[in-house]
Amino acid sequence: MSNLQIAALVYGAIALLYLAPTYIEGEKVGGRWSAHRVAGMIFCAFWPLLTAVFIYKVTASASKPKFVFADQAVAVPSRSPGRSPD
Repeated sequence: MSNLQIAALVYGAIALLYLAPTYIEGEKVGGRWSAHRVAGMIFCAFWPLLTAVFIYKVTASASKPKFVFADQAVAVPSRSPGRSPD
């Protein structure tokens, strides 16, 4: 088995792990296939891929973080060290 086949098997297992309860929930509620139910099934199939891409992007980026944790527009300006508050 190649690495790609192993990755596909793991991906499929994870997606199936989340697809099955979503399908069962839909059947318990009435079993009708609405747009929301179809969208839920599609998201269950693709979220592991999106998570893997996000993890890859974060680990492959430079060591400098690119996320802003505080809004610079509302940040409190720091006082200069040479001046004392009056």
